[in-house]
Amino acid sequence: MTRIGTLSGIIAILLWSMSVALTRSISEVLGPFGAGAAIYSVSGILVLCVTGLPKLQEQRPAYIWGCGSLFVIYMVCFALAIGMATDRAQALEIGLINYLWPSLTLALALPLLNIKARWWLCPGIILAFAGVVWVVSGGALNLSEFVTHAGQNPLAYLLAATAAISWALYSNLVRIYCRGKGALPLFLLVTSACLWLMTALFSHMPDTLPSSNTLLELLLMGATTAVAYVCWDKAMRQGNVTLVAALSYFTPLFSILMASLWLSTWPGSAFWSGVALVIIGSLLCWSASPKANSN
Repeated sequence: MTRIGTLSGIIAILLWSMSVALTRSISEVLGPFGAGAAIYSVSGILVLCVTGLPKLQEQRPAYIWGCGSLFVIYMVCFALAIGMATDRAQALEIGLINYLWPSLTLALALPLLNIKARWWLCPGIILAFAGVVWVVSGGALNLSEFVTHAGQNPLAYLLAATAAISWALYSNLVRIYCRGKGALPLFLLVTSACLWLMTALFSHMPDTLPSSNTLLELLLMGATTAVAYVCWDKAMRQGNVTLVAALSYFTPLFSILMASLWLSTWPGSAFWSGVALVIIGSLLCWSASPKANSN
């Protein structure tokens, strides 16, 4: 069961990596909030059709209200943070803050899942995250500019940090509190409702109906998202949490690589040096963290 759960986590990482291009395409038509709302509506309905209605009476209140709230908070806070970015530089930095979640997932797994880590876990986390920063920023992140931008738009950066912490907590706590199939379709549909509300408040609905191509992309993206979150939930409940969290560092790297292949371009030297850091850091994290001792 652990191997199947771990494999499910790897599938989720690959699916999230491949979803960037489709999300951008849908966002151009429906806007950032509308795209998210539509995608999570479709994915929630698809998961509901496959798994059936969740049996809420079998679940602990801590799972329904605690994990459910963390799931929705992550999606809403990250969407708001990106929407509040005033330029591309801030959007990039907010994205980097979001990529703290693999590091936080590993760090929080120690006390929450009773994992006894070896001393080189911390260097591994630092190296892996440094590799992600190096790749995503193209080797050009300026710390003083980051601090300046955060001071100019503190709420957006705080929302991004809240999102990263929320997802790390959700990923660990779902292993402790979830029973059976869980309530993932409910979480997805509540998220979509929140994003539809944000669309009405902060954005606008398109004046014309989406084209058939956009609807097809939406269905494909909704299905991809549904499978990815089902796989991630299974990985967090039944797989090797520390291994999957370590491999999660490759999500932005795979996204950039796939985008480069799609556009027939070759990543620069910053990409490959960052990949080397992520590989070394992930291997250190994996070797430093044995399987969780509790479920």
